[in-house]
Order: sequence, then C-alpha cells, then structure tokens
Amino acid sequence: MKIVVLGATGLVGSHVRSAGLAAGHDVVGTTRSASSPGLRQLELGDQAATLAFLAAEQPEVVIHAAGWTWVDGCEADPERSRLHNFEIPSEVARWCHRHNARFVGYSTSYVFDGSKGGYGETDPVAPVNRYGRDKADAEKAVLDITGGAALVPRLICVWGAELARKNFVYQVLAAAHGDKPLRLPSDQCGNPTWAGDIAHWSLCLLQNSAAGIWHLAGARPEMNRVEWAECILKGLAAREPGTRLAIEPQTTKELGQKALRPLLAGMSNAKIQALSPRTCRAPSDIPDDIR
Repeated sequence: MKIVVLGATGLVGSHVRSAGLAAGHDVVGTTRSASSPGLRQLELGDQAATLAFLAAEQPEVVIHAAGWTWVDGCEADPERSRLHNFEIPSEVARWCHRHNARFVGYSTSYVFDGSKGGYGETDPVAPVNRYGRDKADAEKAVLDITGGAALVPRLICVWGAELARKNFVYQVLAAAHGDKPLRLPSDQCGNPTWAGDIAHWSLCLLQNSAAGIWHLAGARPEMNRVEWAECILKGLAAREPGTRLAIEPQTTKELGQKALRPLLAGMSNAKIQALSPRTCRAPSDIPDDIR
C-alpha cells in the first residue's frame, strides 16, 4: 500500500510509520520540522499545502496521526483545539473521500465522561472537556464525510519511544532521575497502551479493510496513574538497579488541573482482540529505546 502518515514524528505516527515500512509498504511521513531525516516537511495548518501534498503523493491510505493532545492547553485555547482536532482531520477526510483514498483518524477515550470505565465501541460519547468534545465531533464528521468508510481507532494512555519525550513513561523516568517527588492522580484510570501495539493493530485493520470505530487499548482498563508509575519503576529498576521515586498520590481535584478529566476512562479491547489476538506489552516492559 502507498501510505501517507501525517504527523510521523509523533508517538503514534512514528510507530505506525516504522511498522508500515517493516511490513513492506510504501510509506511517506510528514513532520513540521525541516531537520527530520527521511520525512517530508508539511505544516498541516496550511490547508492548501496539505491538499497539494496529498494530490502529489496520491496515497491509497492517509493516516492522520497529528493533532493537539495537551488537554489543559485545549481548554485554554479552544480555537487552536478546534483547528487541529476537528477542522484539519475533517478536511483531510474530505480529500480522501473525493480521491478514493482510505482515511484513518485517531481518536481518544476522552470522548467518554469517565463515569463507569470498560467502555465499548457502541457506548454513547459524553465528553467533559474541550479536547474530548472536538475529538467526538471529529469522529462523527469524518464518518459522515466518508459515508462510514473512515477508520477511527480510539486510543488511551499511549506510551513508547518518542522524539519529544512527552509521554508518561518519560515523565516518570525524568522524575526518577531527579530529586523531587512525583504528584500523581490516584483516581484517573485507563489502559496503558504501547504505541507498538497500536501500530500493529492499525495495519491489521487496514489489511482487513476495516472501518468505523475500534478501541486499540492495553489489557488494564482499571489501572490508575500511581499504579502505572509503580509498574514503570519496576521496569526501570530491572534495567537500572536502585532506581527509586517518591510518589505522592493526589485526587484530581487536589491537583487542580484546568480541564476536567474522565476519571474511569478505561476501554474494552475485546473487539480488536477478536479480530487480531495479541498479548499487549505490559507497562513494566520498558523497551531499550526509552532512555
């Protein structure tokens, strides 16, 4: 397949690009940076440039792995959130529909209100913050635009090697190498999900011509952030004996985060496991490329 990955230096996009290349696909990745080897520079906010790039590449599949995932930032700047999390993916989906290309747009467990956990694909959405609302609107828009042909994988608590070193594993790693305790919400729960598992399942869904909403999530929907950090520390200690970190459990209310969080946001992965059974990477199994 000829695949374009928009946002190929991000956590998910980089793993999808690598998996696609390893599987023998013709993969073209984009990045905002001019200094990323092997990638094409593209500012997705420039609609004309984005559509011209797609027209020149003529992909069979466009994977939109970009977006603005800083939840508190989205709450503070709703216009930017709307642009990156709704308007841009909608326009890319429209181009795909017009040119017979398949569209993949990643969504999030933040479309749920977090009142019960264990969410399935057919559970009603009820986002509690700006990021979740824009992603929920984008889900509906891209499915409407493509007549239901879009592939919309929902993700949660994604971790793995990342150029920007932003995800939770790096936060714990940095704190373990520092001298301050790490304050974490003890009431926010969700499945830690390795980006490599997401990449594997994404290609599997494409190969099976899947469409609609799929939950790509790890095995532990009930795990809270404190427990996750303890798993990470266990993995780090196996590699670096003596690694320790003081963790201060807090409630979400005590942390005073700007945007509301869905507390029990964990998702069921039964649907994807039925299609492609896989032993998900445990959150304590830290890859060597995370340092």
